[in-house]
Amino acid sequence: MVLEHSHLLNSLDWRTSLLNWYDTHKRALPWRKRPCPYQTWICEVMSQQTTLAVVVPRFNEFIKQLPSMHTLANVSDETLRSLWAGLGYYARARNLRSGAQYIVAQLNGEFPQTYEEWLQVPGVGPYTASVIVSICFGLPKACVDGNVIRVISRLTGTSRPEVWSETGRSQIQSLADKVIDHKRPGDFNQAMMELGALVCRKQSPDCLHCPIHGVCHANQQNRVDSCPPNKPRKEFLQVKLLALVLSSGGEGAEENNRILLTERQQGFLSGTLGFPLVPVEDYKALEQMQSVLERLDGVASVNLSEANVRHTITRHKLEVGQLHIAISHQKSPTESVLERVFETLGVSRLRDRWVSKKLVSENVSSALDLKVWEKFS
Repeated sequence: MVLEHSHLLNSLDWRTSLLNWYDTHKRALPWRKRPCPYQTWICEVMSQQTTLAVVVPRFNEFIKQLPSMHTLANVSDETLRSLWAGLGYYARARNLRSGAQYIVAQLNGEFPQTYEEWLQVPGVGPYTASVIVSICFGLPKACVDGNVIRVISRLTGTSRPEVWSETGRSQIQSLADKVIDHKRPGDFNQAMMELGALVCRKQSPDCLHCPIHGVCHANQQNRVDSCPPNKPRKEFLQVKLLALVLSSGGEGAEENNRILLTERQQGFLSGTLGFPLVPVEDYKALEQMQSVLERLDGVASVNLSEANVRHTITRHKLEVGQLHIAISHQKSPTESVLERVFETLGVSRLRDRWVSKKLVSENVSSALDLKVWEKFS
């Protein structure tokens, strides 16, 4: 793949037009008020594969509760899960805490100053490092995300599918590093991303109001819709699961208001708190299991709902049914009933705890669990 970029290097006046547009039209986001490494780092990690409409209120609450790197380094699992609820990909939150712990322990609490140093921080990759050093330390390191790939593809008139490959991304990174404004690198990076989000959109781009349409080969050649080509679709893995909704207590008992949640230790939901999940080969086979569970001493009722929740996580398309098991503590101790239930289902018990029914939505840490709970409640 060859990028036709000589026109972008021969005259760099378009950068001034871009920055002037950014100064006038940039969105008022909370982390832009007084840029600092901590808040820039938090917002970039939160924004990965998450819309700004979701990120902004979560960011404000996160900074309110954890205003400094030291508070993040020492935050409990429970608080971290609560603050990250609704953002998905909980591993990002754990990586943030690991990074903060590294900076506190290994760097005496001092933020790294260079791109290379930031790459040594656990959980920080090239993109996040570029964002931080350009915005907070004025270093000319270009940021390349999906918006920037689209903008540069159109500026260079590139319609080859290789633009989405590692080689193509590397070429775009190289060009972006060459054209970045050295006086305002952070603003230039944000302007490129803002342009892609607001004007040079994937669908219905607003070329008429683009501040740099004069140097856009795709616009001049009437090929905007094909530059870049659609990103190759990933093949999804179909996964069938059963969410166990276990409630404790008999009718009218105080314990009837409690729901069992578990901290998952592996898989694509590792580290999240939610309902125990059981892989399912065939929902019909669960009907026999249901009758076995109903006969267990201490089980008050068993209700099965087949695949009433659908959810997508990274490359996984999930079909999730629910198995509601009401446990009565009157006939047998709750813990012994739980052991028999999990043994019957062939599921290992992990770190679990009972949560008040009123507080389930506040405690679960994935959108999947919220969907399951909405169906149940």
